[in-house]
Amino acid sequence: MRTAVFIGLALVVAAAAGFLAIMYAGPSPLAAAEQYLEQIASRDFAGIEQYFAEDKPHPTSAELEEGFRRFAQAFGLEEIERTQLEAQSEAWRAAEYTYKLRYTSRFFEPLEVGSTLRLSRSGLFAWKVEWGDDLPLPEYGLDAAYRREREQPARGYIYDRNGDVLAGQGSVVAIGVQPNRISDPPRLHQALQEQLGLDPTYVQSQYEAPGVQGHWFVPLATVSEEEYARVDPILRPIPGIFFRREESRAYPLGTAAGHLTGYIGEVTANMIERFPEREYTTGEVVGRSGLEGAFDDVLRGRPGLKLYVEPSGGEAVLLAERPLVHGKDIYLTIDGGYQATAAAVLGDYAGAIVVLDANTGEVLAAASAPSYDPTEFVMGISAQRWADLSNDPLQPLFNRAFQGLYPPGSIFKVLTAAAALDQGVHTVASQFNDSGELRVEGNIVRNFEQQAFGLHVFPDAVIQSINTTMAQVGLDLGAPLLQEYFSRWKLNTGWDLGLSVREGQIGDPARSRVALAWSAIGQDRVLLTPLHVAQLFTVFAGDGLVPEIVLQPRGEGEEPQLYEVLTPDTAGEMRTILARVVQEGTGTAAQVSGIDLIGKTGTAETSGTTHAWFGGLAFDVAGRDLAFAILVEGGGIGGRIAAPLARELFSRLSGQ
Repeated sequence: MRTAVFIGLALVVAAAAGFLAIMYAGPSPLAAAEQYLEQIASRDFAGIEQYFAEDKPHPTSAELEEGFRRFAQAFGLEEIERTQLEAQSEAWRAAEYTYKLRYTSRFFEPLEVGSTLRLSRSGLFAWKVEWGDDLPLPEYGLDAAYRREREQPARGYIYDRNGDVLAGQGSVVAIGVQPNRISDPPRLHQALQEQLGLDPTYVQSQYEAPGVQGHWFVPLATVSEEEYARVDPILRPIPGIFFRREESRAYPLGTAAGHLTGYIGEVTANMIERFPEREYTTGEVVGRSGLEGAFDDVLRGRPGLKLYVEPSGGEAVLLAERPLVHGKDIYLTIDGGYQATAAAVLGDYAGAIVVLDANTGEVLAAASAPSYDPTEFVMGISAQRWADLSNDPLQPLFNRAFQGLYPPGSIFKVLTAAAALDQGVHTVASQFNDSGELRVEGNIVRNFEQQAFGLHVFPDAVIQSINTTMAQVGLDLGAPLLQEYFSRWKLNTGWDLGLSVREGQIGDPARSRVALAWSAIGQDRVLLTPLHVAQLFTVFAGDGLVPEIVLQPRGEGEEPQLYEVLTPDTAGEMRTILARVVQEGTGTAAQVSGIDLIGKTGTAETSGTTHAWFGGLAFDVAGRDLAFAILVEGGGIGGRIAAPLARELFSRLSGQ
């Protein structure tokens, strides 16, 4: 009897111990809940079915993954974080917890959702989740659909300093043909080629392409309203040619400002990958070059977004919203009138004209030719036309004003002369005796057209552009000082204008006396952009100071950053010398009645081509001192080609 009692007590104790072991040493419902939510947060749905109670409805791993995929795609889901898990009840057979998940999006503000997680014991050693159809969103369940709507912002405008539009909303005209109305193909082809530069083979291939119907309008080119006004009287009488006006981005200055404004076009796959933060979508029209491209994130604004959830069998509900932000306008220091005038003065020449406010460093005009009309790109440019522009040996897509590097030739003598005076290496009274040649380590520097100037003083070397004397001045100055003044002048600075600006290069004049002699007169490896040549002359307006170059207006009350280059005395001496260049020297063709103008000619030789330069400073033109540079590629003699263009430029700008 006593034995039986002891055995019974032992069994009770063992049962109690087992119960306690199961309760406290076995798997807890909290651990199971944590593991389940952790797998949800990591979006690792493989094998997640192991957490669900087998005897109750639940989704498969694939169904759960698909439900989250739909939500993630529409919401732009980046991360899931469990922010709360609190016990509401924990019993032998069942447990209940409240939890919160935080969804982080690349599009919307974070979304926090909460629900209840119920678990039941399965056997003695496992806890299983009872699926409540509360994911991803508790109110809508796993089968809900999601939709993200996008609202495009209005693109910002690009304005010049006077508030005139350089790029903004307007209209363009598509020029095309109706195949069944063409009665004289040769005449039509000739007219389109002469007026629009369209290759006859391309034109014919477009309207004879497979599937094209005779009554269709087949677009061939897009032009500005100004260009349309020019070609309309010529093309309209030709049977088969038609016009279609469309609202779109417009560029009132057309080719005159093409390299500044740039153009818009369909986004590329590379841009989508390179700028994920801009949320580009395939087929979207965005800034592709020039300022349109450089400031696309500003001009474009930010699309508005709305996220809708569509419950199974229910109406769509707005779940999240991101406000629409329209693009911002951009203002430039450019004067549209100056820009158009500079482009007109260049005409058919290949080259560039840059005009700066010499005291503030503001870019007033930067014309490059040949150019292109951004309007052509607005409605989508044809492959043929793109090939024509890209393969044109005259490079109409290339911004010569900011990116073209050219030997400055004799215009660089301004720097050499100024540095020598500033350092006291020479004075305006220094004398030289020129025989027409300067021998340097077996190399011979000669004057233009084999001239010999005999006995002369320092200013004459600049006024008459005497190569031999200025090469000797460079040798006397030395390579270190020549390089120092190049840096002082900020000619090796690629200014941050939004548009790419190449840095000027002086090469390595210290490598030999021959290199130094030729560098001093703007040859050897010296290369400058037209922008930097204009910058060269700003110091003579500001008593030896060069301003920081800008393309966008400074903030209210913000003064220009000034860099000291020359002493005021040196700047004054050089002003006098450069005035005589125009009055009696190589730059007389630049003279303009009523305008105080100083400057320097340049004739630069490179690879069998001779570029024509004229740069200088015009005082008090409409209240501004204007530093400028004129380059004509392959133009020949600067005093004969570029200097007359300076006269034409300032005659027009002054209203003469």
